[in-house]
Amino acid sequence: MIENDEQFQMAQKAIQNLQHVLLAARRVHAQDEYRSMATPILLELQEREQDLIEYLSHPQPEVTRA
Repeated sequence: MIENDEQFQMAQKAIQNLQHVLLAARRVHAQDEYRSMATPILLELQEREQDLIEYLSHPQPEVTRA
């Protein structure tokens, strides 16, 4: 679960890294090999993207001012 903007940015970077891995794998693996190696990565991407959506779906907590 993402709790702050810093974690959000880290999750975005992790998603980009996974996407780059898949793009590179598409170039070098046969279709069957790619499908079997990509499936768990694609599931991880979906989970991380859902975390981003959930974080953005809630307003930022109000800041208490002293």
